[in-house]
This record gives sequence, C-alpha cells and structure tokens, in this order.
Amino acid sequence: MTASLQRFTTPILLTAMGVVTFAMVAMGLHIGHLVTSLWLLAPLAEALAYLVAFAVYLPMTTVLLRRRRIAAGAAGLVLTIIGLTAPVTLQFTPDLRVPLRFHLERFAFTQVADLAHEGKLPAGQIHSYLGAELPAHLCFVSANCRVSALGASGGQPILFLPDWLGIPDDAVGYAHFTGEATGNLTAYGMRVCPSTRLGGGWWWVGPC
Repeated sequence: MTASLQRFTTPILLTAMGVVTFAMVAMGLHIGHLVTSLWLLAPLAEALAYLVAFAVYLPMTTVLLRRRRIAAGAAGLVLTIIGLTAPVTLQFTPDLRVPLRFHLERFAFTQVADLAHEGKLPAGQIHSYLGAELPAHLCFVSANCRVSALGASGGQPILFLPDWLGIPDDAVGYAHFTGEATGNLTAYGMRVCPSTRLGGGWWWVGPC
C-alpha cells in the first residue's frame, strides 16, 4: 500500500491525515453523543474508528518518513499521536473535554441561547420534557438535537443542552443561566447541579 501512496504529494498525504485526526478529535469531544446514539454499540464504533485511523496513519506516516523531509515527517507523527490519543484522553478526562468542547463550539452555544431568548424556538416545546428541536446546523451541540428548560433564571428559561442521555432517563450537559446559577435542577429525571462555570452564562451541570 505504501508503494501506491508514493504518487501522492506530501500536502495531499498530510491533508488526508489531518481529516482523520479532525474526525478522531471530534469523536472524543462528542463521546457522549456517540454513547447516546449507539449505546452498547458505541465501543464497537470506537474500535472501527481506530481501525480506520490505523489504516490511514501507518502507511502514510511511513511514506512521509521515507521521504526524509523532517518537517513533513514530524507533522505526520504529530497528527498520528493526536488522532490516536485524543479520543481516549478526552473520554476519560471530562475536566479537559467539557471546557474544551464548549470553547471550540461556543459560537453554536451562543446561537442557541440567542434563538431561545429571541423567541425563535417554540417556547411551549422548550418547557416540555423533551424540549424543542434545534435547527439542523446546530444539532451537533446537543446529544438529541434538542434544547429544553430546567426552570427559570433571571426571568429567562434555564436552557439545557444534553451532552449525554441515559436510557430511558437521566442526562448531563450544558446549561445557560441568565441570572445566578444555583439550586438543584432536574434534567430528564436526574438531579443535577451547576459545577463548572464556562463563560457567557453557560455552566456544566452534572450529578449533585
């Protein structure tokens, strides 16, 4: 396989490796979504993702190293290391994953809050158990593509975007407070409390 890759230029190989690395990091950041969607099949999906990553990284890194271009070889190794370590690191280090994901996707969290406060999402649905469905381009911020209300703060609903949902109930995720972030809340039947301030009124809410 490495012989067939020789005809590709170094930028093309690095771009392909970059795409795989982006996908692996995204999987780590959204591991809660993966578990919510696939449940018991989530480990199988992760294993498959790693197999694909190895199938890309191993031959391409070998080709880059054989070309003896220090910068390209180093870039390939860095992409490989990040792609293979990020999913596991992010999955088992929520103190890193939670704020990192928020800051990388803050523009989308802000859009959700703006839509809700401007009345562009059905208020009745937001206050329902499942919540209101988000526009398709914002689905990636919520494990079920919905935003719900956990109560009220500062005269506005406490918006909740689940990062993970249990079966059939329970959830943890990101909540937006207009006022002070205090008190016990109920997210899909689970008692949760604001524990990590993220900025812009957003908090991580998890088990109390």
